Amino acid sequence: MAADPAIKVKVCDYLKSVKQAKNRQIAEKIGEDKKAVDGAIAELANEGVVEYIYVTTSFVVLKEEYHNNPDWHYTPS
Repeated sequence: MAADPAIKVKVCDYLKSVKQAKNRQIAEKIGEDKKAVDGAIAELANEGVVEYIYVTTSFVVLKEEYHNNPDWHYTPS
């Protein structure tokens, strides 16, 4: 089942405001179910928009090219 495009937008908007975050933290901050956020993050990773980093534990980050572009906003296709 495809992730909700609105959740994908919320995830990207949140990740633009932080350096890195865990899936659970993202879900709490955007007010969405963690399972739905996990699916959205997985799809965003497959699209090459976010990536997982490992610093003693795993985090999700918006790719640098998007995080550093103030005009960028995720638009579901």
